[in-house]
This record gives sequence, C-alpha cells and structure tokens, in this order.
Amino acid sequence: MDAESPAGREDSAGALRVPGSSRAGIGFAGRHHGEILQGAWRAPEGIECLRGGSGDPIGEAARAAASAGGSACPVPSAAGPVQCLVTLPVPEHGSMARFDRSRDGSLEIRPAWKVKAARAARLALDHIGEKRAGGVLTVDCPVPAGLGLGSSTSDVVAAIRAVCDAHGASIDSGQIARLAVEAEGAIDPIMFEEGVLFAPRRGRVLEHWAGGIPEFLVLSVDTDPGAGGVDTLSMPVPRYTAAQLDQYDELISRARTAFRERDAKAIAAVATRSAELNQRLLPMRGFGDLLALTRQPGCLGLQIAHSGTVAGLLFDPAVGQAAAERVRTAVQALRMRCLGGFRTGPGREAEKA
Repeated sequence: MDAESPAGREDSAGALRVPGSSRAGIGFAGRHHGEILQGAWRAPEGIECLRGGSGDPIGEAARAAASAGGSACPVPSAAGPVQCLVTLPVPEHGSMARFDRSRDGSLEIRPAWKVKAARAARLALDHIGEKRAGGVLTVDCPVPAGLGLGSSTSDVVAAIRAVCDAHGASIDSGQIARLAVEAEGAIDPIMFEEGVLFAPRRGRVLEHWAGGIPEFLVLSVDTDPGAGGVDTLSMPVPRYTAAQLDQYDELISRARTAFRERDAKAIAAVATRSAELNQRLLPMRGFGDLLALTRQPGCLGLQIAHSGTVAGLLFDPAVGQAAAERVRTAVQALRMRCLGGFRTGPGREAEKA
C-alpha cells in the first residue's frame, strides 16, 4: 500500500552499494499496477472459517496459507464483511533489499525515511528468533510512491526476505503477509505468485484462484500528475450497504469464474465495474473520459489503483501496438501522463508498450 513517500528526498539508484559481507542477505519483491477488484467479501452462509489471533474470519480456501496463524472452527458469517482486493501484477521486480548483519543489536535503514521497511526488518528478526540481532538494511525501489502501485509493500516484503536470507531462515508467503501487515497496517498480496482474493488490512488470503492473469497489453496512465499521490492509510475504512455488498458478491463470483477460465474479456469487465463502484469512495480525475476510451477498438476495459491516481487501459494483445498508440494520444490530450506499458500473462517478461 502507498502511504510512505520520500517527501522530496531522492532514492539513490546506487543505494545498494554497501560494503560486502559474507553475512549479507538479499531480498526481492514483486510489484503491481493497482487492482482488478477491490471491495468487500462476506463469507457465504455456513462457511467454515479460520479464526486468527484477532478473531478475523478467513475463508476455507485460505487454510493452506494461514495454517500457522489460526485453528479451524465454525464461525457464522455474521462476523461481518472483510475488505478485499485482487491486484494486477506487473511482471518485473519491485524493491530489492540488502541486509548486512552487525555484531550489535542496532538497526540502520538506508534511505532513512523508509521506516516501514525498518519496522518489517525488526519484526522479521523477532520472527526467526534473532531478537537481539541488528544490521544495516538498504532498500532500492523503482516504483513511484503515492500513486497506488504498492511501493511500500514492495519495500516491506523485500526487507523481510533479505533479513531471512541473511540468517539462512525460511519463511513462507503467508508468514510474510502477516509480518508485513503488522509493519504497514494494510498491504498488497505481492508475496503470492498465484491469483488470490486478499484481505489487505488482515494480511490474509480469503480465496486462492487458479488460472492467473491472462494476457493483456496494459497502458499505464497517471490521471493526476503533480497531485502528490494518495495517503492510503489516512483514508477511512469504507462502510457498505446491503445492496453494495450484494454487488460485490456478484463481482467476486464473476472474477472467480473468469480467473478459472482465464477469460481476458470477463476479467477486464470485472475490473471496469470495480473501478466504477470505487468512484463513490475516491473519485478519479477524468474517470469518465478514460471510461469512454474503453470503447476504442481493441480496448477491453479499465482498471485502476483504487486508492491512487494510476489507471490502466487493458488491451487485447492480438490487436497490437497500434490500438494502444491511438489511445495514448487521446490520454495526453486529457492532460494525463502516460507512464508506459507492459504485458501480462504466464511467464511474461516485462515489456514496454
């Protein structure tokens, strides 16, 4: 989640040039481009849930990911709706972290403003039984902060992995998620390689979705350049009416089927509808104009960072570069900034559009 920013300070591209050490560990984390879906999940009537330490209900499909943090017990769906999301992954690395162990218990972070990554490193040390250990954590992240692209979660996940690597300790994705949410308050599910319906403020998988993201050509757009981004954690937790929860039930059901069938058009339709529903919570500058652009030939839909300023126009890759270029010109006429593009799909390397 994006809530931490350098406030004018530069993130040095050479930040990882730390004196070599045989006691160093390296950690990488993925990145994402906002969400395909964001809303609320309510357990179907009578579902068996996991009760974690905070008493939060987690769907049956989450058992494998959450087995270390709770025990199975029947909990009525009256426990209440849970905030949920499905992210659009970008097929390239986000943050890279290096942790150089030290002999004393002090912890230094470079750059110093990345306090969430430092918090995550300390939590990771506690988790692996190294409470008295310390070191130098250096984080380098190419993801812009404040746009809704999950730069802070990327830092946090890379930091946890670097600490564990430095100590030769293993850690699974579910454990990383639980440490990350403790460090940050709300996170993105970039630690999971497969598609998941995720509770960002609880660090829990609600459902695992087989199939994954199909192929899209995504044109990335900053809808409000110069606005300074959005502080995610300062936003109030949404409240939903019964009618709105019904809408999200339907949307989640459609997304579940679309992922299973790897149906690009259906996933794009879910993303577009989720973006429309989000306008009551955080209106996006020029949203109507962007929505109109989805009617261009080859454009399948629109996805957004639901708590940011970035949007992605989703194209059928078979249509090729020409369709995206036509829309790019229209986007620039709206005084929005094109941030480039990438292709999604299994095994897809990042590719500029």
